[in-house]
Amino acid sequence: MSRLKTASHLSHKCALVLLPPSSIAPPIESVRRIYDKHFARWPPHVNLIYPFLASPSDASLSEHIDGNIGKTQRSLKSETQRRIQKVIRQHPPFKVNLRTDPSNVFSHSKKSKTVWLDPEPELDALSQLQAALQAEFAECDADVRPFRPHLSVGQASSDKGALALVEEMKDSIRAFLSENSDQKGISSSLALNWEVDQVFVIERIGFHGRFNIIGTVDLGE
Repeated sequence: MSRLKTASHLSHKCALVLLPPSSIAPPIESVRRIYDKHFARWPPHVNLIYPFLASPSDASLSEHIDGNIGKTQRSLKSETQRRIQKVIRQHPPFKVNLRTDPSNVFSHSKKSKTVWLDPEPELDALSQLQAALQAEFAECDADVRPFRPHLSVGQASSDKGALALVEEMKDSIRAFLSENSDQKGISSSLALNWEVDQVFVIERIGFHGRFNIIGTVDLGE
């Protein structure tokens, strides 16, 4: 069966996402670098809306101090920024714990598995945020599945391989927690503590390009 064509106003080259802070990225990226086939294209992320709007950014040329024109820079269009701000100013920052327990595996087929971390939020803050954004961007309707927040860390070709990858992810987080005092308070649950205070729009140029941040919007007033 051929894949349904994406509507022209949407693009798989753009996403509205949460990005974990760099302070907790090392144990995730050390595993993704080896096991995630999308490592070179995607940063670690939790999709809120994907695919998102086509042509979400404006291009401008940066200028060096010496007056020479540098590389092209892209920034989120003001109207899209305004729509996001209108929604998320009503949602204060909240905490999530990226959890490895229970083991989280999507089984696409007998030989295709994806291992992921569960961003467990305070109350229903994450689902409420996503629902509000989805309502604002109702035209982004390509994915009709129920929202299931997740941060993918890698793929495996069997159930055994997926469970081994889960254990490797646990080991990576365990080692990280043992070395970072600000995370030790939750080390018994093997989770990474993360305060969500921003949403991001990311975009890639070309099929093989890497997603880059083109817009950042703060939660709350």
